[in-house]
Amino acid sequence: MNEPALRVATICTGNICRSPMAEVMLKHLIADDQSLTGRVDVTSAGIANWHVGNEMDPRARGALDRAGYSRRGTPGAYASSEYLNGQDFVTVMTREHLHEVRRRLSNPEVKVILWRHLIDPQNDLDVADPYYGGDDDFDQCLAMLRSGSERLTTMLRSRLDERSSGA
Repeated sequence: MNEPALRVATICTGNICRSPMAEVMLKHLIADDQSLTGRVDVTSAGIANWHVGNEMDPRARGALDRAGYSRRGTPGAYASSEYLNGQDFVTVMTREHLHEVRRRLSNPEVKVILWRHLIDPQNDLDVADPYYGGDDDFDQCLAMLRSGSERLTTMLRSRLDERSSGA
C-alpha cells in the first residue's frame, strides 16, 4: 500500500533567495528522516513572477553550500492559485506573503504557516530578505530557516500519522 504523500511549498517574493533555501534545507532534512523520506514533496515559488525558470541567487546557493546543503532546488516558479491550492502546507516568509497566499487560496485544507511562527508562535515576525545584503545576511537567513525546520518536520510527521490512521 502506498503511503500518503504531502506537498509542501515554501514561498517568498521572487523565489530566488529565502524560499529556495528553505526548499533545499527541507529536502535534506526529509531525506535524513525515514518517516518522511518518499512521503513529502517540497517545492518553492514566489508571489511575484519575476524569476520564473531562473536558478536561485548565487549568494543563496553559497549559503547552502557553506552549511552543507548540496541538493538542488527547483527553478523559480510562480505561486499561482492553482499551485497553492495543490499543496498541503504552504510556508511563507512575511506577513505580506501570508496575506497574498490567503487571497489566492480557495482550498480550505491547505495549512498556511508564517515561517517565524514555527520559531515563535506568539509574534508575527518576518524572515528578513537577504537580497540586498552580503554573505552574512544569507547565512543569517538560512540559520533562521533552519531554526523553524524541526517544528515543521514534526508537523509533517503528525499529518502523515493522521492520514495513515485514517483520522
